[in-house]
Amino acid sequence: MNGHYSAATSPPTIQTGPGLANESSSFSVHQHIHELANKRISTLDYLRKAHEGRIYWFNTLQFDKPDLARMPYFDSRKLARRATNYLLLGLSLPAVIDLNASSPLDFLRSLNLLLAEFESYQQIHTENGTNSSTLSRAGARIPSMFRRGPGGRGRRQSGAGGGDGGGGRDGDGGAGGGGGGGGGAGAGGGVNGHNTNGHNGGMNGNMMDGAAINNTSAGSVINFGLGGEGADLLPGEEYAHLMTPNLPFDPDFFETFATLCDVLIDCYTRLMSLLPTARDCGPGVAELFAKADAKVRKLIVQGVVKEFEDASRTGLKQEMTSVGKVVLGGLL
Repeated sequence: MNGHYSAATSPPTIQTGPGLANESSSFSVHQHIHELANKRISTLDYLRKAHEGRIYWFNTLQFDKPDLARMPYFDSRKLARRATNYLLLGLSLPAVIDLNASSPLDFLRSLNLLLAEFESYQQIHTENGTNSSTLSRAGARIPSMFRRGPGGRGRRQSGAGGGDGGGGRDGDGGAGGGGGGGGGAGAGGGVNGHNTNGHNGGMNGNMMDGAAINNTSAGSVINFGLGGEGADLLPGEEYAHLMTPNLPFDPDFFETFATLCDVLIDCYTRLMSLLPTARDCGPGVAELFAKADAKVRKLIVQGVVKEFEDASRTGLKQEMTSVGKVVLGGLL
């Protein structure tokens, strides 16, 4: 009787050991990734609305486009370079989102490689011009196994003889609001204009490699498309994930930045969909996510936030000075 009573009232066994620790760690990683991803999505959406003049910057000042144009950071020449850099990143992200969505590890590895290439590209092609001295240092960080072979550089070359023979060029405008191709140099110059505006699908449209057109009579090959390197790349500057097409014009900064924010938001949303439960947070996911998020914060978020903070402080000082003159004007 006593034995039966003792067995019936014995306390439940508490699971301990590595299994419980790993489960708890995976749950913490999963929760941290989702919280940080949602935070980054909110930040990107806030920055997009601030550039569009739809909100007051932390309930202080509202910046419309004329106000933004008067900021010292928004110099027209520097802004064009920044818009081009943002456009290239926005063009390259959909390929990472669509082609590497089979597992979170593949997704994060490709995203980190793309962001590393974009950081190297920005260090070479700065807002003040091309800095060729950083090419060797930047190239050392890009694994050579991911580089294109020497044959890739011939994609944008034309073998037509003379300056008036059948030259062609594609112009693809990104999020900056439409596109129009640049005219050919001679009588046979071809123009192709594509408009790539919108979200993930919009930026990724019209970015398939163009087919080569063989001109057997002239003995030349003319290549169209966005697959090759851009004309502003330096010798030896090659990228595996970052698309660098030739752009016939400077994209609009505000439209480009808004669409880049949309694509980055979609990128974080896709990552969270790949991690629905804590069991999906395998080894290495937390580290790769931390690296990718740190690069997004460094390359996109930090600089924009600093610019708006400086502009808001300056604007508030001017507002307070104006109010002080009105209030104290009748007392002096």
